[in-house]
Amino acid sequence: MSKKKRQKSAETIQTETSAEQNPASKKFPMWIVWLAVCLATSIGLTAYFLYKKPAEQTSKKTIGGVTACQQVPPFVRALGFGNKAAFSTSDRKIQGLILMEGEKKYQHPSWKIAGSLAPITRDGKGNTFTAPAPWIDVLENKPDEQNKVYRVDGQTQEMKVFSDLPKAKLPTSQNPYGVLGLSFDCDTNSVYVSSVAGSTRNEINGRIFQVSADGKVVSQFEKTDAIGLSVFNSAKGKRLYFGQARTSEIWSIALDDKGSFSGEPRKEISLETLGTRGDDKARRINFSPQNEMIVFGIEFGFNLIAPTEKQETIYRFRYDAAKDAWNYIEEPPQIVGQN
Repeated sequence: MSKKKRQKSAETIQTETSAEQNPASKKFPMWIVWLAVCLATSIGLTAYFLYKKPAEQTSKKTIGGVTACQQVPPFVRALGFGNKAAFSTSDRKIQGLILMEGEKKYQHPSWKIAGSLAPITRDGKGNTFTAPAPWIDVLENKPDEQNKVYRVDGQTQEMKVFSDLPKAKLPTSQNPYGVLGLSFDCDTNSVYVSSVAGSTRNEINGRIFQVSADGKVVSQFEKTDAIGLSVFNSAKGKRLYFGQARTSEIWSIALDDKGSFSGEPRKEISLETLGTRGDDKARRINFSPQNEMIVFGIEFGFNLIAPTEKQETIYRFRYDAAKDAWNYIEEPPQIVGQN
């Protein structure tokens, strides 16, 4: 109601009942009523914004991983590959993405347009996602091109840019990397991407992105340098687990029903003192059907390491639903080459 209308209404009331006929009007002027209403509204809004909680997950999910929908690209069978075929980005003689099974190898011409690649994941339609990452040098991997995610179409085999992610800062000579980790969530049809683009030896500028099926950034988590990452439906809701790039710790952050970041991150476990090196970083995180977290640990320090030195150690942790916690499964270190 406008100020003009409020004044007219007050005048009408005074005409019908004058101040002399109604002494109570002198004791309770209208401006006091309006002041009380405004004050109450202000207090209510302040309380709402101060105590408003971040979006939470309202639907219960079965405890476990979220990659059951992932499909093998239809073209794999059409090319004559069998059940043991796999994509690889670590062949020393072939740059880019290759499909291999035993001694049999195949590469579509478009699979090498981004230079050396590293992380790989798939969606529920058989599309494959990957991202560039330099190995020995940056001749084929220009620093300003390292924050892109590429998609290989499950039908046509064609590899194209899926998402060109925003950088917090321009790349520097101290850090040749951009995207380091990829993971897919079947529940929300989201691709999660970890990037250290713009970070330096002493400054954290990395981000974790939630990217939709059409390549658009839905939400992002700032100031975190992470490598491997994966989503898990815990006893208390959906969480994204990610390995820190600067320490041996694995942290997690809650996700809401749409897969967006919610609340504050928390430390889950650490690889410190484990394995042969004792300071591995989590390059890749997988979850087994038995609700075990399988971590592939590597040496990482923002510097390029020769492929012959890139050895992974596998670590396993079992989920305790009652405590919403992870317990290390002690076993002899299992060392493998990168895939």
